[in-house]
Amino acid sequence: MTDFPPLPPDLRETSVRVWVRYFGPGAIVACVTIGSGETIFASRNGAIFGYALMWCFVLGAFMKGLQVYSGSRFITLTGRHPLSSWLELPGRGAFVWFIAIMTIFWMPFFLGGGLPRMLGDFTNWAIGFPDPGDPERYLFFGRLWGTVFTVVAVLFTLMQTYGFLERIQTAMVGLLVFCMLLAAVFSNPAWVEVIQGIVFPGVPVYEPWVLQQYPAFKNRDPWLETLVCIAVIGGGTGDYIGYLGMLREKAWGMMGRTSDEKGVTPSDSPENLALGRAWLRAPLIDVVVSFFTIMTFTVCFAVLGAAVLNPAQSIPSGFNLLTEQASYLVRPDQSPLLQALLGWVYKTGIFFAFFGTIYGAYELYTRTTRECVVAVLPRLQNVPMRKFRLITIAWNAGAGLCLLWFTTKDPVKLVTPAALVIAGLTCGLWCFAMLWSDRRHVPSGLQMKWPLRAGLFVSGVFLTLGPTLGLIRFFRDL
Repeated sequence: MTDFPPLPPDLRETSVRVWVRYFGPGAIVACVTIGSGETIFASRNGAIFGYALMWCFVLGAFMKGLQVYSGSRFITLTGRHPLSSWLELPGRGAFVWFIAIMTIFWMPFFLGGGLPRMLGDFTNWAIGFPDPGDPERYLFFGRLWGTVFTVVAVLFTLMQTYGFLERIQTAMVGLLVFCMLLAAVFSNPAWVEVIQGIVFPGVPVYEPWVLQQYPAFKNRDPWLETLVCIAVIGGGTGDYIGYLGMLREKAWGMMGRTSDEKGVTPSDSPENLALGRAWLRAPLIDVVVSFFTIMTFTVCFAVLGAAVLNPAQSIPSGFNLLTEQASYLVRPDQSPLLQALLGWVYKTGIFFAFFGTIYGAYELYTRTTRECVVAVLPRLQNVPMRKFRLITIAWNAGAGLCLLWFTTKDPVKLVTPAALVIAGLTCGLWCFAMLWSDRRHVPSGLQMKWPLRAGLFVSGVFLTLGPTLGLIRFFRDL
């Protein structure tokens, strides 16, 4: 039995200063996950369905937030990563092997044919070269730019420190959310319909113009479009496993008492249990701020898609996944000077949103790889982080560049199965596994209360069944 370390005095305070101080690893998760999910899929959803499916983004962020908090409270209370506790589930570690393999296998789909390709196509458009009327040339230069961004992100990852990354990502998240809030407000959306779309769940139905102007949607089930959108919001197990690994840098709660993968058992004295509950404020602040930021950013892009792109009957797709959204800021009735200025603001913001995602993902995925490998092969727990970093870079950059150069599929189609698996299905299974770990390894006085358990169970059902149906629909549509 072990006592929790003394609580930092400022953690007992209730102020914005404290919240900012304890918002750290969550900033990296927020910045890494606001790439394709929020910028592209939320815009597409708003453009296709208008305001009807605003509930998806609030629900998705809330469920993912519950999922991540269940893991962060567990590692804070026990000093143990949930993956290592799941080794004790029936099946001799089969569940952990499944989560680890699925997570590591699908990560390059985001860091190869997905994000770098999207940012490469966007760069072609931003600099005005080459002409999109020449698809082969446009695709080549998109891949070339994607390769350059991958190499730069890898070099930064090899040179940076964790503290530097955290500061950069925190500043980037704050700037991006501020800009998108302004853009959403000045787009003059139908606020009543926004609120109705959040409060009253609508059903995804394609409007006639969608099928007439975009034939590709004839073979894409509207529920699949919606499920992918919910799944990619806020990231997936590739991000969350690494996020919990990053929490070790903070040494909150029992993480400050042990580095043993098996963790420790807190003593059950009333004073120690009260101290443990007080320590939970740290991960709660980090997760709440992170996912509130993600939800705000996502809703802003969905509102902009509904207010600007839907009336114009324009859907981000193909080479134009990020170009159509320029109309969020640049309007025909503006002066040429204002159009040029706002166009530069949009291009700069989107570039840093996507490059920030790629840049932060390599360090985050390093922690993910380390936690997955050590969970199934505990004898490797003393391997230096730099070696896991090299392995992560070799796998994600290597496989990712192969996907970038040797696949011609639309990036949305390429990341769809990856999103449904590691941003959906495995997240649902995580929720159920955390309910088991909490009962098995956390003292009764510190276990989750029934509202959190109920929310986690419902999230598990939704995040498991929804993506499973989405995968069935995806392969049926193929």
